[in-house]
Amino acid sequence: MSKASATRPERVLLVHAHPDDETLSSGGTIATLLELGAHVTVLTATRGERGEMLTASLAPLAGNAPRVAAHRETEIRAALAALGGPEHLWLGGPGARPTDLPERHYTDSGMQWGPDGRAVAADDAPADSLTAADMGEVVDDVRAAIRSTMADAVISYADDGGYGHPDHVRVHHAARYAARAEDVPFSMIVDPEGGDVDLTVDVLPVRAKVRAAIEQYRSQVTVDPVDPADPTALSWVMPHGVRQHAPAVEAFRHDAPAAPPAPETFADMTPAGKVTSVVVAGVLGVLAGGLGTVTHQQTLGAFPIGIVLTTLIVIGLTVGVRLLYRSRAMVAAIGIGVIVATQVLVSVGGQSSPLVLANAAGYIWTFGPAVVAMLALAWPDLSGLRSVRDGAPGSVDGSATGVAARSGSAAPHE
Repeated sequence: MSKASATRPERVLLVHAHPDDETLSSGGTIATLLELGAHVTVLTATRGERGEMLTASLAPLAGNAPRVAAHRETEIRAALAALGGPEHLWLGGPGARPTDLPERHYTDSGMQWGPDGRAVAADDAPADSLTAADMGEVVDDVRAAIRSTMADAVISYADDGGYGHPDHVRVHHAARYAARAEDVPFSMIVDPEGGDVDLTVDVLPVRAKVRAAIEQYRSQVTVDPVDPADPTALSWVMPHGVRQHAPAVEAFRHDAPAAPPAPETFADMTPAGKVTSVVVAGVLGVLAGGLGTVTHQQTLGAFPIGIVLTTLIVIGLTVGVRLLYRSRAMVAAIGIGVIVATQVLVSVGGQSSPLVLANAAGYIWTFGPAVVAMLALAWPDLSGLRSVRDGAPGSVDGSATGVAARSGSAAPHE
């Protein structure tokens, strides 16, 4: 559940391992959230120092970690600007580091391809790499980012990191633990075709922004030209030669299943809930009937305060239940409860009972509750008009929280 107040936009923190991950796996969601007015922050764990340098002009940088890092910093700045300008933090840096600790720089752990075609840990991960760092320290840095951005939701990879990259897997666990520790919802980027999807968002309307952002990563991918026959198509070639296609939607799976909404009306309740509600309404009717029978003759000077208060109680119960729960069954139970309580008390007192006298208050109390209940039962159900006013089911949710991040599994890259 979002902690956002009504006075500020929704705040979303996306945690990624290397520059370009945020665009390739969730760029459409970032651009969409920004267009909806959300405050979006991208937290990047490493500079991708061990990534390939694809173009001839950049090839001399390969293997020189500081120079690669500096170049990829320029790429991510340009890419995020193309997406709409989310805030950006580096893990271990300002805003993503406990204030009582000196800043630190996590480096790319590298990877190699396993026999099953998925990424596995490299044999030569540096000592200052992300995977070599203490998990508790990484989690604390992500927690610091959640607090500094006042995030209402955290997004990162699924537990396999998309394709197995050890930095992605480490980022998943750190972001998930941090979100739980900060009591913030956590969602995972998943394959939109995988079937295990909770929320989705159409990213075709922001395709041009995503293309412009991916084109900034010339060191990592080669973007195919725009197809005149299908301008919304977007594909690129990875360093290992595989062509990736941007999905039309991006997808999230929630870390915990969404809590079912509390029933708002009698019709929304389970069968057991309906029975319980009717019983409770009947008990309230009995209590109101007993109280009214005993007190309706009371006066305050010449003012018949007893009948006024008891009548208001009956009206409040019946009309309130009818409007709040839109339930004739509950109203009927209240009316029956009032009448039964009155008749039982009168019968116990016998013909000489002073509880209900043959005066104005007595007649009002004898017939009034039944009349009020009948009027409440006859009250027209205006829920249909309310639904039209508020928006029928299936209408587009224009809020930032109505956006579902939905993306394919991360493409193999660093």
